[in-house]
Amino acid sequence: MKWNIIMDSSCDLKTSDKIFKNANLKIAPLTIIVGEKEFIDDDNINVEQLLSEMHKEKRASSSACPSPETFFSNYIDTDYSICITMTGALSGTNNSARLAKDMLQEEYPDKKVYVIDTHSTAGAMILIAKKADELIGKNLSFEEICTKLDEYNSQLNVVFSLENFDNLIKTGRMNAVTGIVASHLGIRVIAKNTPKGEIEVVGKTRGEDRTLNAMVDFMANKKELSNKPIIINHCNNNSAVEKLKKIIKEKCNTTNITVVNCKGLTSFYAMNKGVIISY
Repeated sequence: MKWNIIMDSSCDLKTSDKIFKNANLKIAPLTIIVGEKEFIDDDNINVEQLLSEMHKEKRASSSACPSPETFFSNYIDTDYSICITMTGALSGTNNSARLAKDMLQEEYPDKKVYVIDTHSTAGAMILIAKKADELIGKNLSFEEICTKLDEYNSQLNVVFSLENFDNLIKTGRMNAVTGIVASHLGIRVIAKNTPKGEIEVVGKTRGEDRTLNAMVDFMANKKELSNKPIIINHCNNNSAVEKLKKIIKEKCNTTNITVVNCKGLTSFYAMNKGVIISY
């Protein structure tokens, strides 16, 4: 049996990443529109140029999800597909993947596709993908794998912190004066994903060290994390990552930490110095 694990590009993986033993990795790229320029969120995206253009552009930037045809092309060349997408509450990506599934099964009813709405993004998608590869290796039935992935997905959480508020200001989600004052005072917003895949602010702190400790405290209070896998996605913030590793080891009793650089879509939302933790 041939398996594909398809993910949209908000997972931050590259097609060249060799993280699976039992399945092929496929990435469906989103597109970020900045003024008159378009950035395809594939392996070749220049994140520094994207951030620079977003900073210079006075108007709000936007993103476009992969087309159903893109997902269809990744479903058609295999027997079984697990498609893992960012939250359907904030993007049309999950709906696009489901439309492609319907298109495929009209023509090829024997092919099996399961589409998962992670209700989050970034590292949570990677955790689910790794779990899918593990389950595939156990030779479970397609239905058993889908059920276990739903259970695993329901246990995952994401917490993230923003240092740059440009995107929120330009999209009207934050008052310009408030954003300028927050930046000047070194205020960081800490937020999490809700069970419905929306964003909920859970705290505000000043300074990087306080912010990182507050994020890990929130995680440790949320669930038992001893020896559990944790993924940190970050946008140009290696110093924060090194601090986080130490704090997580101390407060959560795990060193099973994977670090991933933000690509286009996550950089578009997290902005420079943003940090996303999935656990």
